[in-house]
Amino acid sequence: MEHDRRGRHAGRRARLLRHACMAPLAIGIMAIGAAPQGSVLATAPATAQAQPAPQLPAPPANGEMGFVVYHFVESLIQGKDACPDGPALKNREIFLATLPPEEQERIQKKENEQEFTRRWVASMMKSNGADMCTQFDQFPERATLRQVGSPYARGLNLDGDEVGSAGTETCAHENFTSPGGEKGIDNQAYRALGCKLEWRGVDGTQGDQVRGLNGFLASGEFTQAILLRGVDSLVNDNDVEVIYGNTPDRPVVDSSGKFIWHSSFTISDRAPRERNVLRGKIVNGVLTTEPTLIRLTQTWGQGGMRDLRGIRSRWTLHKGRLSLAFQPDGTLKGVVGGYQPMYEFVQSPSMGGIGSLLVAGIDCAGEFNTLKKLADGMRDPKTGQCTAISNSLDLEAVPAFVNDVAAKAKQKVASR
Repeated sequence: MEHDRRGRHAGRRARLLRHACMAPLAIGIMAIGAAPQGSVLATAPATAQAQPAPQLPAPPANGEMGFVVYHFVESLIQGKDACPDGPALKNREIFLATLPPEEQERIQKKENEQEFTRRWVASMMKSNGADMCTQFDQFPERATLRQVGSPYARGLNLDGDEVGSAGTETCAHENFTSPGGEKGIDNQAYRALGCKLEWRGVDGTQGDQVRGLNGFLASGEFTQAILLRGVDSLVNDNDVEVIYGNTPDRPVVDSSGKFIWHSSFTISDRAPRERNVLRGKIVNGVLTTEPTLIRLTQTWGQGGMRDLRGIRSRWTLHKGRLSLAFQPDGTLKGVVGGYQPMYEFVQSPSMGGIGSLLVAGIDCAGEFNTLKKLADGMRDPKTGQCTAISNSLDLEAVPAFVNDVAAKAKQKVASR
């Protein structure tokens, strides 16, 4: 009996030890297989800046590294200090604010609801039928939006000037300071549209913009991939080739929506998708590319017939640059910056037409007038008007196997 009892205790201890040893292994496998445990919709960190590099792994022996982007949205700093007057008003509230206090009180009564709707909708139209979203540039008299009042923003110093002086290709503007203390940050798009509820959300929550764009990344409509070549060190490397562009391949996600690591993607150079070739270097664990034109496109719909309705939105970043920090866990985090044409910011809501105007309450004309007023890049030498505005987008990516279709095509031609 005693012998049997000792045998049972010994067996129980052995099973417990096996479970204790397997638990860390299981956790490790799960960590390798999925995107970072923080929500993919979390606000991205501050701009990647040259700081003492953390402990980073050695790059692969062939010097090639691939990534798929799971977070891409306009850089934004939450907090009431950014918009001291409150968020930008919706169209209904804009009309209401034009009325005297006693009229505001009267027209908001339930018995006057139809009159209220008829009048505020009419205020969004012209007599020729033009509306403020579909024909936003026909309303130059529309007031500008409430703008960001904080001196802080994430982004890049695109023009190399800490003051914001006018140049041959830029217009005078007020620069920001980064959260890390870097002067001369150019991000006028954030100043213009950073108080929009679509960007900022209510009471500091994330706006529709972050949920929408991250959803498009996951759906395959706007998936982006990055391929690095010639990487000798993740800490310091003077010459790295960066292929950055769209892929029609749809990411693989787990049950919570996180991107699975080490999935395969192929960068596409076939219209409507874009392939960008950049040169960069790594300093203290931060990859920074030289200024060049960066193009990205988002298709509208991806079903059985693929890309059902063509292009929904474009991102054309003149003098575009990447600033991405390698993370100890193998991921990339940072920003993409450049001067973006003003029309691209209102392209998507404009395509929504009257629905954007009345249902979503987007003030397309006010947005365009604000962008035009604050535009600071791609100055027209004839008119002196800047036609693009500085912008910064947070980017986060996880490791992936990335193929470069253009390089493969060249190799095939050379082998003939």
